[in-house]
Amino acid sequence: MNPSLPSDTRPRHSFAAAVLLLAMLAPGTGEGNHGTVRLTPAETEWLATLPAPIRRGADPAWPPFEFQDKQGVYAGMCQDYTNIIVERLHLQLTVVPGLDWNEVLDGIRKKELDIISCISMTPERETYLAFTKPFITSPQVIFTREEYPYISGLNGLQGKSVAAVKGYSITDILARDYPKLKLVLMDNTLEALHAVAVGQADAFVDTLAVGIYYIRKQNLANLKVAAPARVPPLEMRFGIRNDWRPLVPIVEKALDTITPEEHTRIQQHWVNVRYDPLIDYSLLWKVGGTLSVLLILAGLWIRQVQRQKQALQASEKRLTAQRDTLKKLTEDLEVYGDRVARELKMARETQTVLLPDMATVQSLQEIHGIHVDSRFQPSSELGGDFWGLHSLDPMHAAILMVDFSGHGINAALNTFRLHALLNSEKEFGGDPASFLEQLNKRLAPLLPPGQYATMFYGIMDLSRDQLVYASAATLSPLLFLPGEEQPLVGDGKGFPLGMFEESTYENRELPFPQGCSLLLYSDAITEGKTRDGDRLGEQGVIDVAGRCLRMAPREQLVISIAGELNKILRMPLADDLTIVCATRSSKAG
Repeated sequence: MNPSLPSDTRPRHSFAAAVLLLAMLAPGTGEGNHGTVRLTPAETEWLATLPAPIRRGADPAWPPFEFQDKQGVYAGMCQDYTNIIVERLHLQLTVVPGLDWNEVLDGIRKKELDIISCISMTPERETYLAFTKPFITSPQVIFTREEYPYISGLNGLQGKSVAAVKGYSITDILARDYPKLKLVLMDNTLEALHAVAVGQADAFVDTLAVGIYYIRKQNLANLKVAAPARVPPLEMRFGIRNDWRPLVPIVEKALDTITPEEHTRIQQHWVNVRYDPLIDYSLLWKVGGTLSVLLILAGLWIRQVQRQKQALQASEKRLTAQRDTLKKLTEDLEVYGDRVARELKMARETQTVLLPDMATVQSLQEIHGIHVDSRFQPSSELGGDFWGLHSLDPMHAAILMVDFSGHGINAALNTFRLHALLNSEKEFGGDPASFLEQLNKRLAPLLPPGQYATMFYGIMDLSRDQLVYASAATLSPLLFLPGEEQPLVGDGKGFPLGMFEESTYENRELPFPQGCSLLLYSDAITEGKTRDGDRLGEQGVIDVAGRCLRMAPREQLVISIAGELNKILRMPLADDLTIVCATRSSKAG
């Protein structure tokens, strides 16, 4: 590393007077001033003394937070925040290239670097760095192979090999707080995930966003999120050489000028979680009541049968007695199995109560002239999907659709949680984006770590012929105008419910004239495999819907689509299937 150390040997900012003028003219405080940073005269004078350019260190391999792309350009969430700070403080900043993360840390210790724009605070780093307040927070989780047995946290990995990246703060935490882990040190996150994927390590701990990014980009299909790490979430800050402490409050003032919309835009660009289901095993031990007891008893009986089979092989003398015992155990197991099946059937029947009844659907058609048809097909005994309708007034009606991560018992329990929150809402109308924000704040504390839901919430405004909606990481809604076979494709981007408590959402609009049809669907369709082995995808859904529009009336679109899917997709599907179609009558309702 050869950047010059003494600050007085590098050129000074030539624009010190301009910065001072801007500071004197800037109205108000930082937050809410739309990019205006108000500095004191002393802060402005001190800022003008900094050398130019300021030397920055960055991790070249930690997406989506920061990384070096194929062209050698640094990108990521932290880069976007840095660009804002540089612009609003009128700084000259350059990344010192060719350094890995440990070389970056060594450079800032030696004052060969001046600032790191994406770093977590540790006691050791506080000896040579001054830190700003955090601007990004991300939970940390455990990644394992799909076949790895259930674990509830890091204590379940004692004595096992855990991949860890050299120099990362989580590595220090694991070494300090979990000494029985066998840490396998790697140079970067991708190497660590590959080590787990090929069996060189049992697990890896990192932030949810980074792990999911690499799993998708590298197609590491045999990896899963096994459990929350139950360590403090990773807080990203600016780290500044400790002899430049006056820069800390200046950068924090610039951070305060970043609007909620700017935060959301950056986070959605890099962590735009278009929902891919991940089975979370952390809830299995929490499922209480009769159903859990029955399942545990069934497992005990199975293990006993296995032991009796081994005894049969060991001794011919007890053959007859063991056969009788095995028969009795089998009969008992069948009894318990029947009881479990009955309990699951009752739970499924209870879940169907979440869906709109026929009276609600008929009322919507009579009052608003909107015909609604649907198809719900769980992948197992219980599902994580549901949808709803609400008449707001004679000219407005609300429609929603929810899909929880995973399926089966875990997902079903979460649907009950969310449905209870929806029932407690006093107002379904108003602003869809605000509705999702309030619902997300109430749902996030109730969900186990790593679990979340996608949701579409729209208001059909018959007076304006408009559909106003907000989305939390759903698939794209499709709007078929009268006489058209190709739909208007809506925007389903947004943060899933329950992932970040302070997530914000935005309202979007689509035309909703008489004779149009709104089609909502779950990812079981897009992720379904055709008989040729290809993924159907959103374009496949559009093609199927277009063919069905040519063959059947719009009021029969759902049943027609379901019939086509049965012909072209491999059954059964791997996830819960939901299709909802709302068709506005060609006559006024």
